[in-house]
Amino acid sequence: MKKDRQKLIIDFIESNNVSTQEEIIKMLNRNGFNVTQATVSRDIKDLKLVKEHFGKNETRYVISKSETHSNFAMIFTRSVLSVELAMNIVVIKCYVGTANAACVALENTHMKGVVGAIAGDDTIFLACDSVENAANNRNEILSMLKD
Repeated sequence: MKKDRQKLIIDFIESNNVSTQEEIIKMLNRNGFNVTQATVSRDIKDLKLVKEHFGKNETRYVISKSETHSNFAMIFTRSVLSVELAMNIVVIKCYVGTANAACVALENTHMKGVVGAIAGDDTIFLACDSVENAANNRNEILSMLKD
């Protein structure tokens, strides 16, 4: 339930300019989640959401890129051997025993169009909702590995 609620929050802030917790609460209530301000506040902290300025004196919630990307890059640079594309699936080969940690880091980046990820001992299958999103996610992963 918490994971579903937080996924909905991510989707909501990525597709709307959300500037208050009240907006998030109303959206969650409309989608069947009866939440309090304290719950939303904890979710914002868990998801590492921050407010950024845009437009004329406006703010909106976004995922903190610096922390998410630095954690992602650190785990991946130590784990990933190769990244390949197979239609709408990104196949990530890792050192033996590191795929689970790399997969957790990957799932916390909330990449666009990801419908699921499965990790074995040395391989991650990242299923995307389209070939285009899979290619974009592969390219994003490769660029993170280069940094």
